[in-house]
Amino acid sequence: MSESRSEAVMRTYLTEVLDQRRFEFIPEFAAPDMVDHTQPIRGPAGLDAHARGFCDNIPDLEIEVVRIFATEDTAVGLWRWRGNPKQPHGYSASGNPVSPRFIASIFQTTLPSPIFGVSGQSIRRVCARRQQPLR
Repeated sequence: MSESRSEAVMRTYLTEVLDQRRFEFIPEFAAPDMVDHTQPIRGPAGLDAHARGFCDNIPDLEIEVVRIFATEDTAVGLWRWRGNPKQPHGYSASGNPVSPRFIASIFQTTLPSPIFGVSGQSIRRVCARRQQPLR
């Protein structure tokens, strides 16, 4: 996959899937065997469940793409979100609710290696590829 196509996959995920809630785009770039460690299921359904859960928890979600770095086999999206979560994303050691607002999503756009999505201090493995032209 070219650099520009890797970048386009990440931009689609952030600006279309998350920001515009266009979940129908996920099967266009998520590999059938992708792994998202926040979900018990593989493939596009796992990434769909993850994205919908994130968006459903923040009804007024707005995404700001800070920067996208891309190579022929990897895309890294740095982004911030605004909104009011219904539930925190976790709790600090002192028990205070936390919701990381600056996130790095990392997709490997060639197989078979896994990709990692990093949010705060948690690491999610996601494997994605793009087979159809972006919209």
